[in-house]
Amino acid sequence: MPKITNARVPGLAALVALLALAAAMALPAGASAATLADCQTTIQTLADQTQTVTITGQNADKKDSVGLLGKLDDASAKLGVGKTADAIQKLEDYKAKIQQLQAAGKLSAEGAAPLLAGADDAIACIQSTTTA
Repeated sequence: MPKITNARVPGLAALVALLALAAAMALPAGASAATLADCQTTIQTLADQTQTVTITGQNADKKDSVGLLGKLDDASAKLGVGKTADAIQKLEDYKAKIQQLQAAGKLSAEGAAPLLAGADDAIACIQSTTTA
């Protein structure tokens, strides 16, 4: 009498192995995609840093600080409705204003550096959500 084997088991094992390989390729070790909520948190952290930085000059509190925070609020609002390109533009506007204040002597290099880095982090976060 011939020996009967189950031919489906090797096929099932191959399918499981193929799915595992596909999953490993889709999500490399250590990789994690940012979410829009993560990016909102990054922008909020940047707003908190902006409120504590020292800006000098006649309109520092009334115009400069409020203007910077307004740009971050705008970026957050744009991000909230899924307009990632507009949110990035608002963050670029924020960076330009930081550089302008630094060039005018109203903001020190030490004060500007973490704000510029924070804006870059927020932009990178948003970009990672659009390429994921």
